[in-house]
Amino acid sequence: MTGVAVIGTGYWGRNHVRTFCALRDEGLIEEVVICDSDEGRAANIASEFGCQYVTDAALLSSLNVSMVTIATPTPSHAELAISMMHEGLDVLVEKPLAMNIKEAVKIKTVAEETGRLLLVGHVFRHHAGVRKAAEMIRDGKLGPVRHIVSERLAVREPREDIGVIAALGIHDLDICTDILGGIRPVTMQGMASESEIKGIEDHADLLLEFPAGLNGEVGAMASIHLSWRSRIRGKVRSLEVVGRDGSLYVDYMDHSGIWFYSHPGNAHGAEFGGFGSAPRERIEIAISEPALTAELRDFILRSKGERNGITLNGVDVGIEGMRLVEDALRVTGFLLD
Repeated sequence: MTGVAVIGTGYWGRNHVRTFCALRDEGLIEEVVICDSDEGRAANIASEFGCQYVTDAALLSSLNVSMVTIATPTPSHAELAISMMHEGLDVLVEKPLAMNIKEAVKIKTVAEETGRLLLVGHVFRHHAGVRKAAEMIRDGKLGPVRHIVSERLAVREPREDIGVIAALGIHDLDICTDILGGIRPVTMQGMASESEIKGIEDHADLLLEFPAGLNGEVGAMASIHLSWRSRIRGKVRSLEVVGRDGSLYVDYMDHSGIWFYSHPGNAHGAEFGGFGSAPRERIEIAISEPALTAELRDFILRSKGERNGITLNGVDVGIEGMRLVEDALRVTGFLLD
C-alpha cells in the first residue's frame, strides 16, 4: 500500500492535501484520502483534488493507506497519533507534537512499542535556505556566530488551543538550536501579551543566550519576535545570522536562495563606513522545492523504506521543541509550574 491520509483539512491540512496530490500525480504515492469530521469541508476539498474522503479516522486502516499526517488542533494530536500507530500506520504529526511533554513522551513510547515511523512537522528544517545556512555556519563561513534575529509575524485571530509561542515561535526556537549544531540555550528571557482569549498570548519577544564556544568565543544571542498583530508589516518570515566574518539573511518565503554579507574579521563593519551594510552576494540554491514538499516527500520515502539515516524532524526533535516552548511560556508567565 502506498496511500496516505490527511487527518484535519483546515488551513494547514489543506496544504498537506494539495502537496500530497502533487506527489501522487508525480507517481510517488498511489492514493490520497482525506479525513475530517466536517463532512462538507472534506467533500469540497476531496472534489477539488480528486480524492476520497471519510469522516472517521478509525476507517483509515481499512483503506489503501499505510501512512497518515495529523493536522488537527493540538489537543487531539496525542490520541490520534497513538490510535493510528496501533492501527499499523506510520505517522507525521504537525507541531507541536502534543499539549505537554507527558503526552509527547507517551506518543514516542507507542512508536517504539509498535515499530511505526513517527515524525513531527517541523517544516522549516526542510527549507532549502535554512539547510544552506546551517551548512555555511558548520563550515565556518561566518566565523563564530554572534547573534541571530528571527521574526515570524502574521495578522490573524488568536487560536483557542495554543498561543503564538507554541504556534509560531516553536519554529524559531527550533531553527536557532538547529543551525547552531543542536545546542540548547543556557538562558532565556521574554515578555508576551495576552490576547482577547484568557491564557492565550498573541505577541511575544524572546531573548536566548547560547553557551560560549570551545575556543573562548562569546556565546551567540538570539532575539525572536513573534506576533499575530502585525498590522504594519503583515506577514514576515525572516532569519538573520550575524557572525564575526560574515552574515546571512534568509527570507522563508524565498526558496531559491539566501544573501551572504562578507565582513571578514570585523563584526562592526568600520571598513564599510561604519553605518552601511557589508558587501553582499546572492547564493542561489540550485535544487530546491517548497519546504512542505520536501518534508512530505521525506516522510513518504522513509515510510516506503527508500530513505534511511538521521531524519531532520524525528520525534526527539519534536519533544525538544516542546521543551523550548515550555521554557518560553514559563519565562513569559504563560506556563505556571
